[in-house]
Amino acid sequence: MCVSLLSMEKLDVLRKHIALKVDISPSDFDKYVELTTYKEIKKGEFFLREGQVAKYQAFLMRGVMASYSIDNKGEKHVVQIAIEGHWISDLYSFLSGDPAVFTIEALEKCELLLMSQENHEKACNEIPVFERYFRLLTQNALIHHQRRILNIYSESAEERYLKLIREHPEIAQSVPQHYLASFLGIKPQSLSRIRKQIAKNMK
Repeated sequence: MCVSLLSMEKLDVLRKHIALKVDISPSDFDKYVELTTYKEIKKGEFFLREGQVAKYQAFLMRGVMASYSIDNKGEKHVVQIAIEGHWISDLYSFLSGDPAVFTIEALEKCELLLMSQENHEKACNEIPVFERYFRLLTQNALIHHQRRILNIYSESAEERYLKLIREHPEIAQSVPQHYLASFLGIKPQSLSRIRKQIAKNMK
């Protein structure tokens, strides 16, 4: 589907996300949207596999995706869960052209706006506000990942889960338990016990 044919409601997800970080004029927003490509992927399909080069960044207008690495035992280690209004890619691969170290999978049907490396550079060069927008995105991603690592070491599993459902209840409701447990740095059995204990305490 051509991006220009997307409904304003769908594009407003992107518009609102950008407006949280920078002031964007309607003309600059339209220029940016024209540099993106619309794509749908089904549940269980892969946006990116480890070893491939990440040719795109993806903005989720709808759906849930998980980014993870797989160790030599075949166990997944989830580093990011993206929901509506989030960007996702293997950023190092996208910027460097080196093979990706992460696999990105759709956990449900997803609607994406894709930005290629070439058009990313074009947006930053021709639409000055977007250079600041992407710099803020990168800074925020770094801060988020640093805090997540710190929380794994400084908070209990129950504290991490309670924080997640308080700040992002939609993630706790829509993500399969084994992906959610990996993201929290615990085993699925531990997450199940935590959920049962919380439900018991609420009675």
